[in-house]
Amino acid sequence: MTVGWHAGRSVRGGALRFVALVCAAAALTLAVTALVLSAAAYDGRDQRSAARNPVVHDSDPARPAVALWQSSFDEIEQEQYSVIHIAPLTQGAPLPPGLRTWPKPGQSVLSPALAERGASHGILTRYGRASGRIAERGLADPGELLAYVRPADDRFIDREKAFTINGYGVPGAMFGNSQNVESLKVLTTTVLGLLVLPALGLTVVAVRMGAEARRRRTVLLDALGASWTARTLVNCGESLLPAFVGTALGLAPAFWASHIEVTLPLTDYTVSSADVARTTATWLLGALASCVVVVLTASALHRVRRDGGTRLRAAGGRLPRWWPAVFPFAVLFTVRGPEPLSHGNTFLFLLIYSAGVALTLATLPSVIGLLIALIGRALGWTGRRTGMSGTLVAGRWMAHHPGITVRLVAGLVIAVGLVGQVQLHSSRLSSDYAAARASADRLGDTVYTVTQPDLGDRTRAFLAELPSGVQAYSMTGRTDAHNRTIVSVQAPCTALEAIKRSCDHPAPFGVTDPDARLSELARWFSDGADISLRVGPVTATPATGDDRYLVLLDAHGKSLPADRIRQAAFTRLSPTPNVEIPGGSWLGGTVARAGRGAWVALFGVAGITAMALALSLNSLAEFQRFSRSVAPLGVLTGRRLIFLATAAWTLLLPLLLAAGLGLLTNAWLATPLTDPVVGASPSTAVLVSLTITLVVVAFAVWLIGSVSAVRTTDRWKPETD
Repeated sequence: MTVGWHAGRSVRGGALRFVALVCAAAALTLAVTALVLSAAAYDGRDQRSAARNPVVHDSDPARPAVALWQSSFDEIEQEQYSVIHIAPLTQGAPLPPGLRTWPKPGQSVLSPALAERGASHGILTRYGRASGRIAERGLADPGELLAYVRPADDRFIDREKAFTINGYGVPGAMFGNSQNVESLKVLTTTVLGLLVLPALGLTVVAVRMGAEARRRRTVLLDALGASWTARTLVNCGESLLPAFVGTALGLAPAFWASHIEVTLPLTDYTVSSADVARTTATWLLGALASCVVVVLTASALHRVRRDGGTRLRAAGGRLPRWWPAVFPFAVLFTVRGPEPLSHGNTFLFLLIYSAGVALTLATLPSVIGLLIALIGRALGWTGRRTGMSGTLVAGRWMAHHPGITVRLVAGLVIAVGLVGQVQLHSSRLSSDYAAARASADRLGDTVYTVTQPDLGDRTRAFLAELPSGVQAYSMTGRTDAHNRTIVSVQAPCTALEAIKRSCDHPAPFGVTDPDARLSELARWFSDGADISLRVGPVTATPATGDDRYLVLLDAHGKSLPADRIRQAAFTRLSPTPNVEIPGGSWLGGTVARAGRGAWVALFGVAGITAMALALSLNSLAEFQRFSRSVAPLGVLTGRRLIFLATAAWTLLLPLLLAAGLGLLTNAWLATPLTDPVVGASPSTAVLVSLTITLVVVAFAVWLIGSVSAVRTTDRWKPETD
């Protein structure tokens, strides 16, 4: 152990390998901790959701009923959340978890996140005056949007749709954001692919660094008669300290999150400190396992071979000749091949497409290596003609070692492609989701539909609260004997004139109507059939309708005051008004799916950072070997800045080229999935995050490589080699 402890610091490149092992242990610890905390978050959400779910009286009629309970939905910025109308039936009715006291009639209790985000939308008075905040134990997670509302009059709650409850505590997800989250299996798969695998790749690269020096040491120990155990302990002694330091760094975020509620970047998800603290023993064991994996990997990958060497050798710089030629055919096959070859079979389409993507990402690094070799020849010619020594040296090295460039960019390209594919597949929408998004883009806030109750006095009270200029129409839908949807709209003469219809014989409207608001109504509510119009009061509609809505339009086609409409609907019309634009029920799903892109960006940026770090450290090690060979040039000429140009050509250029070509290739590969039939859409946030990460990593590697080469030159002394 002592031999390994000192040998790791005396060998060439020992400091760089030390940093690499620290980074590997930290990345692996973070990845394992993310797996543990993901399971803890789901478990905590399930427990808190079960504790607040109502026990329906009909399921246990022997127990006394304590409250009326009715669930509905509302939204802020197209994000849906639950609104619970509740009223006690007895004097000592138990409180829902998270509430300290019963709100008075006409008051609401909001989650902290809802109160903060909705302050500018009038949320503090939308359901009545907000009288308090829901405690964390009553929320699925700290960032959940949720409201408990006690109406001013208990008769406001719809007795036919509401539950009479005995208390709280039923397993499942009956309301709240627990209904909209992905399964733990999906999240675990994402973490494994975007965090754990890059961390393992970084571990292998860190262990392989400085392989030539450790090969000589291992052979020497074997020649001196050292046993396998002794050689293993030497390697453990070398890697134990950096593994421990990296594990401690990787645990720091978990310790922080166990004391303070941390909001994750990009996703705006707030981690429950209680969930993190509750699983402290589990993620500490995971960190210990990560440390052991790093140490054992460092030991296991250094074994003596029968020919007297070890498994780890310095790799050559040759470039596979035929791989670059395969790349254009792989791209063409991926973009054009799946559709004609699958014959409409979705599974076969995705199978062919995935094979093409894998082949494209496997051959792209060789293309970059070929380009770098060609650029190297041009740089060598330019440097020789102009006398630029740095350009000459870098150009010749690039031309003769393209294989090293391939290894530098391979993982980076694969990581970019992997993140891009995960984001695209997670954004796939069905035709209804895509139509809802397109409809929202066309309409904005120019038309809203509200569920109309049977009570005409509530409709009159609601209409009295609407701002001037808002026109209301009563829309009734029914299904005839032939299973056709028959929809009609009734409104006063002034409202019909606002949509350019005469009062004598108002013409029906359909999907081709010049007014986009009317055409969208026909598209979503009548299956494309025409909707008839008639003159009459909004509060009196035919009793034959199965579905009754109020349609709200601005007389001049302007955007409607959505916040005022929602407040009037929840306080005057119904506990379940369902205020939304046409197709709004599908639109909420598109927002939830768009949120998945933020998680892909978060894990993808972390994974790409780990992969880029691995490849960058490996490249720095290669550059250190190269800089030692040209150190006499810097000493004899006295020009230390020669390494700035050399590192720029050999490190910065390949990384930037890989980033650009990787993103461009990802855009090509996205073409089949962005077809309207498949329904995927690229995320701007993910692309921007990837670009920024790659550029920062490229310049950091260039700067570190330059400084390292200069320091190598400063310490260089003539040797008898």
